[in-house]
Amino acid sequence: MKTTQKEKLINMIASGVNDLHNNYPHIDKLNVFPVPDGDTGTNMNLTATNGFNEIKDAELDSIGQILATFSRGLIMGARGNSGVIFSQIVKGLSQGMKNSEDLSPKEWKKGLNAATEIAYKAVMKPIEGTILTVIRETSEQANKLPDDMDVKEFWKKIVQYANQSLENTPNLLKALKDVGVVDSGGYGLVKFLEGIANYVINDKVTPRLAQLETNEGGNLTMDLMEKEFGYCTETIVLLRPEWVNKLQVNTIRDQLQLYGNTSSVVVIDDDILKVHTHALNPGQVLIFLQQYGDFQTVKVENMNLQAERQVTQKTTSNKMPKWTENSKITPKRSLANEQATIAVVASEQLKYYFENELGIDLAIDGGSMMNPSTNDFLKAIEQVDAKSVLIMPNNSNVLLTARQAEKEEHKSKVFVIPTKTIQQGMASALNFDPSASPQKNNTNLTRAIKSVTSFNISQAAKDSVVDGVTIKKDDYMGIVDGHIMMSVPSLNVIFEKCLSRYITNRTEIITVFTGQESDAKSISDLRKYLDENYDIEYEIIEGGQKIFNFLISIE
Repeated sequence: MKTTQKEKLINMIASGVNDLHNNYPHIDKLNVFPVPDGDTGTNMNLTATNGFNEIKDAELDSIGQILATFSRGLIMGARGNSGVIFSQIVKGLSQGMKNSEDLSPKEWKKGLNAATEIAYKAVMKPIEGTILTVIRETSEQANKLPDDMDVKEFWKKIVQYANQSLENTPNLLKALKDVGVVDSGGYGLVKFLEGIANYVINDKVTPRLAQLETNEGGNLTMDLMEKEFGYCTETIVLLRPEWVNKLQVNTIRDQLQLYGNTSSVVVIDDDILKVHTHALNPGQVLIFLQQYGDFQTVKVENMNLQAERQVTQKTTSNKMPKWTENSKITPKRSLANEQATIAVVASEQLKYYFENELGIDLAIDGGSMMNPSTNDFLKAIEQVDAKSVLIMPNNSNVLLTARQAEKEEHKSKVFVIPTKTIQQGMASALNFDPSASPQKNNTNLTRAIKSVTSFNISQAAKDSVVDGVTIKKDDYMGIVDGHIMMSVPSLNVIFEKCLSRYITNRTEIITVFTGQESDAKSISDLRKYLDENYDIEYEIIEGGQKIFNFLISIE
C-alpha cells in the first residue's frame, strides 16, 4: 500500500524527533564546564517529544495541519531558549508550507525560508553562531538548489549544509571557541534534520533508543555567551479574550528590555503567550505578564548554579521508591497533622537518609538536576497533609520553585527554609522540634543554616577558568558554598590544602556523603586524613549523588 504524503510527513517528524532524543545527552555535554549544568539537549528533547505527542495519533487533514499541530505542541511544551527557538523554526515551517500538497524540495524551501524569518523575529537579540545561524545558512544554501531536484538528493544536501554551518559556529561565537565546542542548540537542530533525511533516503524511521549515552551534564549556552547572571524565567500565559489577536510581541519584548532582561524570546500563538527571558528580578516579569491572562506554567531557575539533567534514573532499591509527578495523592485533605517537613534531595540514597535517619516526612528525589516543579511541591504538601509544612529546597535552583508553591498552596501554611545545599538541609532537619510552634521551627531551622559549611568535591570535565581559578580537565575541585576555591590533580591535595582551611578548633562534627564517583581508595584516603589530623567525630554515609565525589558538612 502506497504511503500518503501525510503519512510520510509524520514519519519524517518521528524520525527527526527520535534522532534528537537519541542524542540529547551528548547535546547536554557539548557546553561542558567544570561543574556541569547544561540542559539544552534535555530541553529540546522534551520540547520535540511534546510536539510529536500531539500529532502521532491525531486525525489531521493536510501537510499544513500536521505541521501546525506539531508546532503548537512544541510551543506548549517548549523549554529553555533553544527549545523555544526550535518551536519557532517549526512554526515557520508550518506557515511556509500551510498550503503544500506535496513534500517536494520546492515546498521545503518555502518552509525553511519562513522558519528562518519566524525564528529570528522571536528573539530580542539574535546572536550568530547559534541555532539561528544554522537554520538561516541551511535555508540560504537550499535556495540555490533546483525546485525539481530528486528529494533524496535534496535532503542529503540539507544535512550537508546544516553540518557545515554547525561546524563553523565556534568561529562566530568566542564563547564556543574558548571551550572547543559547537553550538548545542544548533547541534540539536542538525540531529532533527538528520533524522528526517534518514527516513527520506532510507524509507525507515530512526528508532528511539532505550539505552543512551551517560549524561554527566554540561553548561548553559546563551547566558555564557553574554556573561549573564540571574534567573532563567519561562512561562505560558493563557491570554484573556480581550488580548487575543490584539497583544503585540513588541509590547512584551520592549518591557522586558526596559527591565534589563536578556536572551528574551517572546511568542504569541493565538490565545497563548510564551515567554523565555533571563531576568535579575523574575517576580517583576511575572507581575507584568499576569495582566494579560492566567499562567498555565511557570518555571524559574537560577542560572549560576548547577542544574545538570539526569538521563537515566535506575531504581536501586524497592524500599526507596522515587518521587514522581504521578504519585498517588489522597484527594481529600483533613490536615490531620500539625506539622510536617519536606526536603529535596539528589539521589535515592539521600531520600532514604533524610526520611529514615533525619525524620523528614517526605523527601522528593529530584535526581542530580534537583529540579522538582511547583506541582511536585503541591502534591508533596497534599501528601503530608499537615496544617503547617516546612520545606527545605536544599538547592538555590529549587528555592524559587518552593516559594512559588508556598504562594499557590491555600490549605496548609507553608514555610520555605532557604537551604541551598544538602548539607544545610541536614543541619536544618536536625533542628526540627515537633513540639515547637511552626514559627519557632521556621526560625530555628533557618538559623541552623549558618552553623554549617558546605564543602563539595567534584572532578572537572573541561579546561577553564572559574572564580579566578585555573582548572584543568580531570582536576579535583574544592567547592565551598558554591564557589570553587582550588583545582588540583590530586584528591589528597584537596584534603590537605583546601578542606583543612575549613576544619577549625570550633568544628564539632563532619558528615561526608559519598557520591557515585567515590571509589574505595578515595574514601579510604579521606578517612585516613581525618583520623591522622583531627580529633573530631565524623560520619561517612553513602549519598549516591552524581557530579560530586563528596558532599562534606562541616559543623
